Amino acid sequence: MSLILALIALVGLVAIGFAIASWRQHARNLAIQALLDDADRLEAKLLETRTRMRELEALLGRLPADITENARASLASEAGIQDAMKRVLSHRLWIRENAMTAPVAKLREVAETARKSLSQLEQQLARLDGAGVELQAAYAQSDALMGTGAGHDTRADGLAK
Repeated sequence: MSLILALIALVGLVAIGFAIASWRQHARNLAIQALLDDADRLEAKLLETRTRMRELEALLGRLPADITENARASLASEAGIQDAMKRVLSHRLWIRENAMTAPVAKLREVAETARKSLSQLEQQLARLDGAGVELQAAYAQSDALMGTGAGHDTRADGLAK
């Protein structure tokens, strides 16, 4: 009888061990999926930022170059976007190389860092949108005062998302 109880206890312990291992693997899989989703969102926002910067630069085309020199330099800078894209690639490589061995806490920490970057990027996009709307309004007011229709595609729909 004691042998049967010992076997039942052993089977119970093995079952608990498998349940814990399964739970840990599930937590790891969720953390890895979150990392990959964050990398996808970050990359998409970077591409959107690049597009918005180009649209805003096109809006600046109606103004004299000497007035918009600093703004154009900021908007034309692909270096920042390229650097961020390289960091996203580095992030993906880290996931591929370390996701199965890193502690789940580390995976969550990396995901939180990516989410902070995404939040900062969304704030920058909002500022770009605001600048585009203000610039377009200034153009409209200028055109109205001068009595001319701009006749230009200023892409307000792309900047006022």
